[in-house]
Amino acid sequence: MQAAKRLLLGIAGAAVAVGAVTGGWQYRTKLAAKHAEQNWASLKSYCTDCHDAAEAAGNVVFEGVAAGSVPAKAKTFEAAIRKLRGGLMPPPGNPRPAQQDIDRFIAWAEHAIDESGRASPAGHVPIQRLNRAQYAATVADLLGVDIDATQYLPTEVEVDGFTNIAAALSVSPTFLDQYIGLARTVAHRAVGEPNPKLASVYFQPPTDDQDAYKDGLPPGTRGGMSLTHTFPADGEYRLTISDLLEGGLYPGRTLETENTLVVLLDRNEVFRAKLGGEEDLALVDHDGAPGRAEIMRRFAGIPVKVAAGVHEVVVTFIERGRPGTDEAIFGFQPYGGFNFRGQMRVPRLISGIEMKGPFNPTGVSRTTSRDKIFVCTPETAEQERPCAERITASLAQRAFRRPVDRSDVDRLMPFYESGRAGHGFDAGIEQMVTAVLASPDFLYRAIEPPQTGAPGGGKIDAFALSDVELASRLSFFLWSQGPDDELLDLAAKGKLHDDATLAKQVARMLADPRAGTLVTNFALKWLNLDELDAVDPDNRLFPEFSDELRDDFATEIDEFVRSVLLEPKDVRALLTADYTFLNERLARHYGITSVRGPQFRRVTLKDPARFGLLGKGAVLLRTSYGDRTSPVLRGAWVLDKLMGTPPTPPPPNVVTDLTTPAGEKPKTLRARLESHRAAPNCKACHGVIDPYGLALENYTVTGQWRDVDRLADAPIDARTELSNGAAVNGPVELRQALLARPDQFVQALTIKLTMYALGRELEYQDMPQVRGIVHAAAKRDYRFAALVEGIVQSDAFRMQAPPSEKAPTATVASAEK
Repeated sequence: MQAAKRLLLGIAGAAVAVGAVTGGWQYRTKLAAKHAEQNWASLKSYCTDCHDAAEAAGNVVFEGVAAGSVPAKAKTFEAAIRKLRGGLMPPPGNPRPAQQDIDRFIAWAEHAIDESGRASPAGHVPIQRLNRAQYAATVADLLGVDIDATQYLPTEVEVDGFTNIAAALSVSPTFLDQYIGLARTVAHRAVGEPNPKLASVYFQPPTDDQDAYKDGLPPGTRGGMSLTHTFPADGEYRLTISDLLEGGLYPGRTLETENTLVVLLDRNEVFRAKLGGEEDLALVDHDGAPGRAEIMRRFAGIPVKVAAGVHEVVVTFIERGRPGTDEAIFGFQPYGGFNFRGQMRVPRLISGIEMKGPFNPTGVSRTTSRDKIFVCTPETAEQERPCAERITASLAQRAFRRPVDRSDVDRLMPFYESGRAGHGFDAGIEQMVTAVLASPDFLYRAIEPPQTGAPGGGKIDAFALSDVELASRLSFFLWSQGPDDELLDLAAKGKLHDDATLAKQVARMLADPRAGTLVTNFALKWLNLDELDAVDPDNRLFPEFSDELRDDFATEIDEFVRSVLLEPKDVRALLTADYTFLNERLARHYGITSVRGPQFRRVTLKDPARFGLLGKGAVLLRTSYGDRTSPVLRGAWVLDKLMGTPPTPPPPNVVTDLTTPAGEKPKTLRARLESHRAAPNCKACHGVIDPYGLALENYTVTGQWRDVDRLADAPIDARTELSNGAAVNGPVELRQALLARPDQFVQALTIKLTMYALGRELEYQDMPQVRGIVHAAAKRDYRFAALVEGIVQSDAFRMQAPPSEKAPTATVASAEK
């Protein structure tokens, strides 16, 4: 019955979202503008008791201020609009106007600000260092070298979850040393080494299930691991697969049946051997440890001929039929697990892989990296320097993201000469590549002001970015890396500033696979879903949870968000979509029994409680503690991420312990929170935050649905009243309430997307442009591409203002004087 009710409510909610009239905003704005005095009377009736000269709550005073002051006091009123949109004001327990009056006031205030013409066309973005993600993506594109920058560079400072905000991208001498050290490493990998020293590399074993097919590996295989490695030179490399025979009560248990192990190089088989069966089992039974060692010698020093460059190596088993047995081969997991002795009946890779080489190197063949670097190859000594100059100019132009001249090449050639002396042409190029990667022209992006100042020596106003600067800003926004040849060519010809050309480039770039960084570097960080390991559920309370399930959550949310943002969909589908991406393990976790196998696939959902972000395990896990759910965390997440109205941070030293005192009967979390909210000082914030989280109480820490709180032995009560007076019961009705104002979620997303695109925090002066982008996107069904194009075409994106000193915050009343 509950499922049927949720289904009907979900269909109704989706209909409300789809059927929203895009012209409603203009209508409400015109209507509100006709009733300025009525709107101002509402403010005086409900706000001046706290915001008068005597109390001055929040250092804001409305007493004595007229309705016509809204544009001049835009900073204060933008803050007021944000609080009104989130229901944060008036505080819970205080008299509040009807919601339609609040909506009318918001529309009037926004219209007054937007029509005043007081908004600044652009803000100031200081010099901007490449962050770790941008550095890795740019190096991969520039040189074909894949690196995990988190292993080489320190953690970035986050601003609202983003690591690309220019003001936070500071550099210390130690930080710069790490960038230079990484530049040497990358250059060496890119150029290669004709006669490298013999080296050994160890790859850690996988931590997930090994007794079933692993998504991403070749079909027809079971378990195993895949790794990507940069081979320094052509030659023979030898692989040693560590102990495949598990210990335990009976080490020979994994040998009862014959299995076939294969090694694949770039998906081509280079080794195959049998493991298990009667002979191997008898050998272990008879000889013990020596017999095990003899079997493992079969998988030691496996010779593989490999050309220099980046290659994929896969070690896995050929899947085979599972024999009938009277023992439990599978455990609690839907596909895979252990038998009753806690030991698998099939061999697995448990100790990793060692790779040694190269033996008998034969030089360096053409690799992806060398193809990107060596645009010419000298055949004589006389040709070396001219060729080196060509290579330098080609690399520098792509790395510096601008046309280069003779002075740039002359500045880099001494590094080539230094490396070449006594070590040869390749060594010289390697030194030059290192110098390019350590150059400020590569590591930083800066916007140059006009060469001539304002007339009469006055202050320079906002100015347009050059086409080259615009190409970089666009490329780092959409791809998290430097511009490609097409963008650079358009910029060099001065064509990129043309509106039609820019729109065409946006469409091209969004269709490119590199736009996937908008999911990983923007969306998941905006939603705070990029670090799911921050919550570690208590395995005594949640025995169903595992690291593999956490990975499934991550895959589901990535695929889901990607399907909305990078396909032509209304971005509100992030809240309403009736589909998701599941494998069998995650489907069973959600109570869905129609999905089989470990592969992720798109699945249509029948239960509207699972629709959109609110039904995703990643969201529910990330907004919980390890031992309990948290209506406070969940409510704050909804207000901040989905509504764009972050609640006031908690005061210092606030008590958050909701543990049931020893000896008392456990209470539901709702009951514990209600006693916590009884204090007036607490209710002011929790009266706004908690209702949004209480509506999600049917979900456990790990995102499973529950109707009963097992610890309290009491039913879950998800009924609540939001701060705007709307009564909701559960996630479906909460989603409907969030969609009641159709543009609110879109605006919340657009604010964060604009911040990410510009690399700076937004100011109150930016809000008219943000609202303009949202209103224009309404005509295109709020598609993500429409929001992106609106941002790219805005003055905020295409212009730069000079730096300004921030004036002290002033109250409305003091500003009047």
